[in-house]
Amino acid sequence: MSRRVMRYQDARIRVRELTGTGGPTFVLVHGIGVSSRYFEPLAFALHHAGDVLLVDLPGFGGLPHPRRPLSIAGFAETVRAALAAEEITDAVLIGHSMGAQVVVEMLSREASYRSAVLIGPPVNPAEPALWQQAGRLLQSASHESRRMRMVASSSYLRCGPAWFTQVLPSMMRYPIATRLPLIRTRTLLLHGEHDTVVPPTWVETMATLLPHACHVQLSGAAHGVVYEHSDQVAKLTLQHLART
Repeated sequence: MSRRVMRYQDARIRVRELTGTGGPTFVLVHGIGVSSRYFEPLAFALHHAGDVLLVDLPGFGGLPHPRRPLSIAGFAETVRAALAAEEITDAVLIGHSMGAQVVVEMLSREASYRSAVLIGPPVNPAEPALWQQAGRLLQSASHESRRMRMVASSSYLRCGPAWFTQVLPSMMRYPIATRLPLIRTRTLLLHGEHDTVVPPTWVETMATLLPHACHVQLSGAAHGVVYEHSDQVAKLTLQHLART
């Protein structure tokens, strides 16, 4: 798997590439605190259908922190710039958790992306407080495997509490409900049965707001669905891509 680090203004973004056998380029964008590491099972499940780019956002995965914390729009711009530098024109954007917010921002600005998959996008407007979201994440974590919790914990430690807490307000305040109606790309919404961060009522609201979307609940999955159920996520992604 090749890797390269690119600079955009004072931020650095890492791209790891798993070369496939033609087809579109799948671009995987991780959530807050973690890194592209937990996307690796999904990357290997997808690479037979196309190239896969695993993105590490600025400040995560061991990358240096920019001088100022980035907003969701700022993260989206760094990913867009990286894709432009890579000359990617046939991208399927896949975002998980905060990464889904980054993908939403990219989609709301451009309609040129081939397709998109949003997995567990926060923040549920019925529970907007930080303590509520933290409690829901802990509830969801009780349904994750020990290995998944270890991967997430090591990533959080590598990110560090300072950068996490600087980025967190941007995630909590991101106006996803006002950005979703701007998207014209066909989109698949995925969430886990036990993902209490993203309950079915919030998914149904997002599906209503999106002009071109379908949504699927994965049985037995929680918030870490991209790691624990990578084969199912890959299968649903490819089915969605075939329909679009």
